[in-house]
Amino acid sequence: MQLGFRPSVCSKYEMNWVHDHESQLILFFGGNIVYCVDGEKHCHFPAPADLRDVIRKTPLQIGFLNGQPCLAVEEGDLDGGILPKGLVAEKLRYAYSVFSRPQRTAVARARELLLWRRQHQFCGCCKAPLKDSESDIAIVCPVCGTHYYPQLAPAVIVAITRGNEILLAHNRRFDPGIYGLIAGFVEVGETVEQAIAREVWEEVGIEVGNIRYYSSQSWPFPNSLMLGFTAEYCSGEVAADGVELETAGWFTVDHLPKIPPVGSIAREIIEDFIRRQRS
Repeated sequence: MQLGFRPSVCSKYEMNWVHDHESQLILFFGGNIVYCVDGEKHCHFPAPADLRDVIRKTPLQIGFLNGQPCLAVEEGDLDGGILPKGLVAEKLRYAYSVFSRPQRTAVARARELLLWRRQHQFCGCCKAPLKDSESDIAIVCPVCGTHYYPQLAPAVIVAITRGNEILLAHNRRFDPGIYGLIAGFVEVGETVEQAIAREVWEEVGIEVGNIRYYSSQSWPFPNSLMLGFTAEYCSGEVAADGVELETAGWFTVDHLPKIPPVGSIAREIIEDFIRRQRS
């Protein structure tokens, strides 16, 4: 039975990880690279025995994938660029498209917790070194008692439709030829609906209405929570801002450009639009 990914209630450094090679899985990162065991159809997370000679840090316990304990660790480039036999180095964005949904959940949690810990080693109030909480997923200042919790950056992503057309845009950060949805971060003091209206106006100069929630996705680039929506065109002429977006326009299902890869909420929402148009 596929149980998916279950987070640990309290994530701590697992000091005895090397003594349980058979049951544990390692989510091993090097910057924007994730190291995997390359199967025939899917990528798999390696076991500690696969990484015995390359891991120098103590991994972080993050949860359980189908009952198997998952540990996360981040190292620099492997010495000499030599990978242990059976491992492949994949760019995280590509690997995200071939991982299963439970694997993506594990990757997001692992990468975001590692980033958070790397960026929060000292107390921002009194500068003392931080320590693990004994009761929850936090790090605590032993001097002034301040608690620090993992940080998420909420972002909105929206599919705007006009009859049988969908608005797609090419962002400068995308690979060549890829068109996706309008997206942006929620600013302090905003509701998500206000953030959608503002981002759409800033990026393509139109107004939208009938904003409806679709679904959400953890997006570890580096620590976003993507909140997906649909909306309907109200008024205005589409014009890409020329800063974030190079081009934008209306497309029907029979004349779609190349869309974001599988594994992204953008792809999921666009595919839902395609299904509804063809049903």
